[in-house]
Amino acid sequence: MAEICPVCNRSISFITKETVEGIDMHFACAFEFNQNPEKYGGKAIEKTDDQIKAEVQREEQQQEQEEKALYKSVRIKGGVDINSFDMPFGDMVIFMVKWALASIPAFIILFIIFGIFFAIFGSLFF
Repeated sequence: MAEICPVCNRSISFITKETVEGIDMHFACAFEFNQNPEKYGGKAIEKTDDQIKAEVQREEQQQEQEEKALYKSVRIKGGVDINSFDMPFGDMVIFMVKWALASIPAFIILFIIFGIFFAIFGSLFF
């Protein structure tokens, strides 16, 4: 009979099986199980003071990094000034190809407008 993961309620194969506190589950479900083990039939993990302090410090550092990243990327003064942004290379290539394709109708419209001006001014002066 197939075993059922208590976290995601799907069958567990021998390849994806992991045992935590005597409970069999998927390897991918172990993190969620550790977040709230009582919900899935495990025992609550009691944290020491050092672990609590480390978590608080980690949260403060993450918050500081998020604030620095926000200040670094966007500053608002009646408008928006973008100082920098990160974009993966593949996404940038796709963006530039789309930009080039979008410029084709603009060139056609400009060609027609300049053609009209040259026709008007050419007929007046020649």
